[in-house]
Order: sequence, then C-alpha cells, then structure tokens
Amino acid sequence: MKTIHRILFTFLIFFLALLAALPIALCLPSAALAAESDLARVPPGGRLPRFVDDKGLLTTAQGLELTAKLDEISERHRFDTVVAVVHSLKSGSNKGREVRLYAADFLEQNGFGFGQDLDGIILLLATEDRDFGFATFGFGLKAFTDPGQVYLEKLFLPHLKSDEYFKAFMAYSDAVDDFLTKAKAGTPYDLGNIPLTAGELAEYRFWATIGSLVAALAIALIVTGIWKRQLKTVRVENFANAYIREGSMAVTASRDIFLHRQVHKTKRPKSESKGGGGGSFRSSSGRSSSGRSGKY
Repeated sequence: MKTIHRILFTFLIFFLALLAALPIALCLPSAALAAESDLARVPPGGRLPRFVDDKGLLTTAQGLELTAKLDEISERHRFDTVVAVVHSLKSGSNKGREVRLYAADFLEQNGFGFGQDLDGIILLLATEDRDFGFATFGFGLKAFTDPGQVYLEKLFLPHLKSDEYFKAFMAYSDAVDDFLTKAKAGTPYDLGNIPLTAGELAEYRFWATIGSLVAALAIALIVTGIWKRQLKTVRVENFANAYIREGSMAVTASRDIFLHRQVHKTKRPKSESKGGGGGSFRSSSGRSSSGRSGKY
C-alpha cells in the first residue's frame, strides 16, 4: 500500500513540474525569434521613436535635435521620416539580406507610416559592415523615383563615408523635406529636373576653368605662330621639289610592297556589379516598396 502511495505521489510531483515548465518552453521559440529578427520592437498599435540609435553614434543633444526635426517633417507632410542604426544583419533570418529589405520590414513592423499605404521612408545603417539602405512606401513611390533616389543618395552618402553621422542624417532629413515638397507640387525629382549637387557643381566649375585656360592658350599659340611665319622670307622645306626641273623626271612604274603587320589584342574587361541595388521590390508582407542599398 505504501508503495502505491509513493508511486502516486511521485507521479503527481512529475505532473506538477511538467505543468510549471510548459509555459517556459512555449516562450523560448518566440524569445529566440525576437533575438534573431530584431525587427518588431513594439506591440501592435505602438510606434518607436523616429530616430533609433542602437550604436550610440550621436550625442544625446544631437539625437534630440534630429528626432525633433524628423517629427516636424513627418507631421507637416503626414509622411513618416525615420532613421535607424543597428549593429549587424548577419544573424538569423536576416543573414545575407539587402539592407533596403530589412529597412522596409523595420518600418512596417514598428508602427511607422501614415494611412493605409504606410506613407513613409526610412534610412537604416548596419554599422558592422558599413551597410546602408533606405526604403519608402505609399506616396514615397511617387516622390522618390529611381533617378531621384540616386540623387538623394548623393546628398547624404559623402557625410556617411566621412563618419559625419549627424551631418548625414540632417542632410537626409532636409532632402526628404525637399523631395516631398517637389512631389506635392507635381514635379518630383526625375530625369530632366535633377540638379547638380554642391560637389558636382564645384567639380564642373573646376573643369570649366581648366578648359577655358587651355582654349585661351591654344588660341594664343595659333596667333603667335601665324605672326612668326609672316616674319620669315625663307622657310624650311621637307622636300626637294624646288630643285627639280619640271619634266625632267618621269616615274614609269610604282608598287606597294607589304612587309609585315603587327596586331595588338586587348582583353575586354567584364562588367561587375558591386554593392547592393535599387528599384522596386516587395516587403515581407507583400506591400509595394522601393529603395536602395549600398556601402558607406
């Protein structure tokens, strides 16, 4: 009898321990998934700040100033403008993904975007391998055309390459404001109306100055050469035609003799695609998006 009681008591203890461990076991997969994706950081209906800095690239004062600027642009245009900085995209399901794809999911899953079309844009950095990418939804597909995205990249990328993160993020914010204003006026940046950047304009002026100097030097040399020829009554002759009496020499036959030939061959280099890409794509939820990825 005592043996039966012991068996029943042991079974009861085992059953209670199993019930206690079950909730923990059920939570482990979701916790591991959250660690892998690092995407959804807020519950449904919540929203992250418009500036997320996992690496502490900016000072507290710079972060507050940037956040205030992003908030003002977002509310004025009804278009979420976001900057996010993460460490790496090498773990879990994110391994090998283009940054623009990760950025699109990050924006979708953290409460960003105005209206049903999630009008908004996000610039995301993955600092470990110096990757950047941006993605846009809704009205952004009209405001940020493919040529316009190349222009947008030129406005902030030089600052990123110099590790001037605050300047890069502020330049990106100003550019988004300008792009949205142009698009709402019916003239989004596209082929035919994209201006030169400050760097391109300086380079253009430099080469225009060099070209003007070379042209002026060439004209001066031609004019002085003409004057020099006019001062000579005897000129150097390359042939002795002046010493040959007319009709005294007659050529009865002529022929060309082919001696040898030289052939130089150069291998045509193959074009290689470097970095990420750009253009339209779909987020993990199937929503239409557009953006670019690359290195800084």
